Amino acid sequence: MKKTLIALSLAALSSAAMADVTLYGTIKAGVETGQIKVKTTTTTEKSHTETAIADFGSRIGFKGHENLGNGLNAIWKVEQKTSVAGTDKGWGNRQAYIGLETTAGTFRAGKIGTQLDDMDKVDQWEYSNNALGLNMFTRTGQKIVSVRYDSPVFAGFSANVQFSPRDNKVNTIRGIGQTSGRDDDAKDNAAYYAGLNYENAGFFAQYGFGFKKSAYVATNQVTGAKSSKSGQAHRVEAGYDANNLFVSAGYQYTNGWDSWDSYANTLVGDAIFEAITGQSYSANTDGTAGLKTHELAVSGAYKFGNVTPKVTYAHGFKVKGQGLDEADRKQLSYDQVIVGADYDFSKRTTAFAQAGWLRAGKKSDETVRVETTAGLVGLRHKF
Repeated sequence: MKKTLIALSLAALSSAAMADVTLYGTIKAGVETGQIKVKTTTTTEKSHTETAIADFGSRIGFKGHENLGNGLNAIWKVEQKTSVAGTDKGWGNRQAYIGLETTAGTFRAGKIGTQLDDMDKVDQWEYSNNALGLNMFTRTGQKIVSVRYDSPVFAGFSANVQFSPRDNKVNTIRGIGQTSGRDDDAKDNAAYYAGLNYENAGFFAQYGFGFKKSAYVATNQVTGAKSSKSGQAHRVEAGYDANNLFVSAGYQYTNGWDSWDSYANTLVGDAIFEAITGQSYSANTDGTAGLKTHELAVSGAYKFGNVTPKVTYAHGFKVKGQGLDEADRKQLSYDQVIVGADYDFSKRTTAFAQAGWLRAGKKSDETVRVETTAGLVGLRHKF
């Protein structure tokens, strides 16, 4: 009898100790196919059509809190990628933090998403291929080792600020490899972020700001000297999400956030382009040149019973940068269209299908156009 009572007591204590821990996650994957065409005014070269099982960002996580009294809670999270393609490893590779939740706001330290990473409503898609989602438009969003403060919500408004110290930020910058930002050309890798949010009666609006020291390292084409350059990003999104209707529009401006190389690699994929054409996308351009960019994206969806048709359009205007001529500026402009639909089997399980088209460059005697077409069917389950 005593043994039974002891066992029951231990079980009760164990249950109480674990009561504040939540296991959650999303598994999402499917079959994805795509092809890339490189066009000039006289020729068209294309890649093989690639079809593969693709993971669309599956993840699993643990989170919890402890009530410390007087409106104070200890909070924590450990979240990691769990690709069904078997390509992810390690713990805490998405978000991992510990913090305090108070009546005056929430303080966290660890690997945390920035405001630009949180602003994901306009990108309503699951995908691996860039043509099937707004990876280009949302490239400024990151999860970084940092400290972050989030204010309480007041009349629908909330704000946050975030800081990533220099010695927590190690970058890989093209041309010089890994840089610590202390003893090399990058000088300082510290980053600062801030955000403002509003939500009420289905209407929402968000503003995100990011500032990175040593966003890229520029090379003087005459002397060969290298110098670090800071970069900034601003994004605004607004829309309505209620009564089966979703509409959202976003605008993004960056200055020095991207170099030619980093922007082109995200847009067209340098390795893919070179494999198709045998030459670098930036063969005649200074790859370290910092860019100014302007981009727009609009999305819409409407739910009919279990079916939700969706559509997105995005446009990147001609870039600006030192040493770029008109042809260079056109080369990195882009247009994108995505259409698709979701079918909800339940609140947790959804099937989806979509098709996308992404074109970099404009029709011109001086530019090369890179067109990516892709499609997928997939399944998502949340737990």
